[in-house]
Amino acid sequence: MTVRENTISIIGAGISGIICALTLAKSNECKKKTIRVYEHKNRVGGRAHAIKVNDHYVDLGAGRFSSGLHHNVKEQVKLLNLAYEKFPFTQLKRPQALHKSLKSILKNLKPLCDEHAHDSFEEFLTIYVGRNQAREMINALGYDSLSLPNITPHIAFDIIEKHPEIQGFSDNAGYEWFNLKEGFSALPERLYEQALAHGVEFYFGHELIEIEADSSTPSLKLLNDNQQEVVIDEGEMILTFPPTAMKKLNCGFPQDWSNYTYGSIPLFKGFLFYDTPWWQEMDLADHVVIANNPIRKLYFKDNRYVFFYTDSDYANFWRDATLKGEAHYLKTVKELMADALKCHVSQLPDPITHTYKHWVHGVEFSQESSPNHPKTLEHKKSHIISTSDAYTPHCGWMEGGIIAGTNAAKTVLERVRQRQVLNQKDYELAHV
Repeated sequence: MTVRENTISIIGAGISGIICALTLAKSNECKKKTIRVYEHKNRVGGRAHAIKVNDHYVDLGAGRFSSGLHHNVKEQVKLLNLAYEKFPFTQLKRPQALHKSLKSILKNLKPLCDEHAHDSFEEFLTIYVGRNQAREMINALGYDSLSLPNITPHIAFDIIEKHPEIQGFSDNAGYEWFNLKEGFSALPERLYEQALAHGVEFYFGHELIEIEADSSTPSLKLLNDNQQEVVIDEGEMILTFPPTAMKKLNCGFPQDWSNYTYGSIPLFKGFLFYDTPWWQEMDLADHVVIANNPIRKLYFKDNRYVFFYTDSDYANFWRDATLKGEAHYLKTVKELMADALKCHVSQLPDPITHTYKHWVHGVEFSQESSPNHPKTLEHKKSHIISTSDAYTPHCGWMEGGIIAGTNAAKTVLERVRQRQVLNQKDYELAHV
């Protein structure tokens, strides 16, 4: 495959890569350019991955958006006329005792964050409320990542304010949330169709295996499903990878690309389907329960299904449970669900089917949490572009992916315009 100077190569067909490609394809500056997207999987979407189980779509990855927080997602959903419905899990059912005072405690502590910019959130809480209550507060919030040493107070309050289950403990209590009726995969799939219509070329089954960024002629080496190498050594190159993937490529990341450092958190989602919606008799439909056990957040989706969602160490707890076999996994789920609902395990039926997903690096983020973090990175020598939702204020969300892809396209377009100006000046000088 020949890659020429007028070719733009984008690696990754997640939301960032597709948005970048589509933005470029629609621009006047790139009308005569070939835009190619390479993806190592055989589908688009990346962490936006929905599947159909028992005639219901479930989101294994990204699964909700807020019209108050995610303006770009809302705009795309409306432009593409995607069907959506209310994501109702903004009110806790069966609240814990600490939940009653949690909002006022957090409101009083938030103005003090700047004084503890480099402390962990748990250390910050401990200073003001003591070790035991600090741990109780984090436990009551249901997101165990809040106890990690690299989660600063600013990052922690950002997590609290941007998640539907616990936004009620912040000033964002009134924000509405939605999910796509056919799952979040529908968004990148529709954008993919638009990109094809605008002439973007997609090559699936192509894995990036090597980046040569330090030489005078930077290049990317990919391996396709037929074990054939594809070398890209001309034109613009955009990598739409998260930081952990960049590190694996031995390309000097992050030190040769960024002045920031990055972290990640594992996630686990488990979905259970039953013959009858037994939870309706407990008045749990469309409610979420925060549990004091590894199930952590337990959701009852109207009359359709039940799911739970965990992060950090408990995400890995569930990964390990699945490795011990289906029977062990389902027994553990049932026992912990009964504990969360304060009922006997015999009161809960067995599911007729189930599915789950463990994301090793479910959310990635800048550990410095700076509003000045560039939304795209450039290798300091080769100027290969790297973009990811991890570089945006909306890390881990589809909103961040759209922002990342849009800004990568803007970077390329600015380079194209600059070259066009230089070419015009050279032409004029040559014809003086």
